[in-house]
Amino acid sequence: MHHYLSMFSHSKENAISQIPRARNARATPRWPSWLLCVTFLLLHPGRASAQDDPDGQAWVQFLALGALGDRWRTHVEVQPRFMEDASELGLTIVRGAVGRVVGPRTTIWGGYAWVPRTLGTGIRHEQRTWQQVQIAPAATAAGWTASLRFRLEQRWLTPWDGASHRLRLLGRGQRPIDKSRRWSLYAYDEVMLTMDDTQQGPSRGFDRNRLSSGLSRRFSPALSTDVGYLWEHAVAADGGRRDDHVLVAVITLSAPR
Repeated sequence: MHHYLSMFSHSKENAISQIPRARNARATPRWPSWLLCVTFLLLHPGRASAQDDPDGQAWVQFLALGALGDRWRTHVEVQPRFMEDASELGLTIVRGAVGRVVGPRTTIWGGYAWVPRTLGTGIRHEQRTWQQVQIAPAATAAGWTASLRFRLEQRWLTPWDGASHRLRLLGRGQRPIDKSRRWSLYAYDEVMLTMDDTQQGPSRGFDRNRLSSGLSRRFSPALSTDVGYLWEHAVAADGGRRDDHVLVAVITLSAPR
């Protein structure tokens, strides 16, 4: 395993070192400093204790965003996640919410999610309520536009003794890569922190980190898709750490505003 990790690290460093040479006729792109800092801080912790057999997964997200007047928004989402090398439906997230635009670049949300967990034998039903603040800063850097999301969740699942509270912090950057601005490169990082100890459930502290990048394609003002890779570093059920590798596809329908 150590030999594999060293080979992977060496090949990754070689690939990164070749990027400037491929673009020697142009100035080296300047990535947003917040994205670089978050990536470094969240890639570093816990690597030595990661599992030896990471899982390959596939997540598909169907998202519909609507408008109820000038300031009210709706969010409907269905997200099946296939686990065990993408061979079995592990869980499905069915999420809905209503949002209110409270500023030129700020929207607050409140919603509910039903999460049937179907991995293995039987089905366990997780319930969630959640509140969210979404911010789209006006500033850009090297063509990148940023968005920030702060979400607080309350989660219930048998046999947990009560609700578990989790804070989710996400930063995303997106940059067009063609003149028509239909194709874009995106990258985001999300940290999840459990805020309390729940008997027979999650413990307070770090829960997981998700780092993702890929391509976005806008087909029309109402339809867009994202396809990319996601690396998830999480606390396993036995208290250890695990790394999973995920193929992610998102299909978004947006109603005119």
